[in-house]
Amino acid sequence: MVYFFFILNVFSLLTQDTGSITLLFQDKRGGLQVRSPKGTFVNATPIEGTIVVNAGDLLAQWSNDTIKSTKHRVVEPPPQNEDDGKESYPPRYSIAYFCNPNYERMIKAIPGTYEEAGRKYQDVQSGEYIIGRLTATY
Repeated sequence: MVYFFFILNVFSLLTQDTGSITLLFQDKRGGLQVRSPKGTFVNATPIEGTIVVNAGDLLAQWSNDTIKSTKHRVVEPPPQNEDDGKESYPPRYSIAYFCNPNYERMIKAIPGTYEEAGRKYQDVQSGEYIIGRLTATY
């Protein structure tokens, strides 16, 4: 019997967080990539003792796109070299904490963000917006 082993760089789908802010606590292994305005992906290299703050779609609406929702993905970090010269793929750990307004709160563009260009979004109830987006996604 012949066995074939393939090691793939597994990419997640490009995504944006639905809510307002996501706090990401990641290990030193990394894997998070953020899409730049030019469309290329940049590694969000872990820095010990820091937290990644990710802006979501609801915050973008709240700020009338003054703050952009972060498009991102997660990839398998490159292998690590062991003392014996072999490559290893240790586990990757991260914890995401999603911060959202209370369910019943109305999200309206913040004054000072729309006077010149106008409002880009209609007012929306926080909870209904999030549930609607999650329902459409899943």
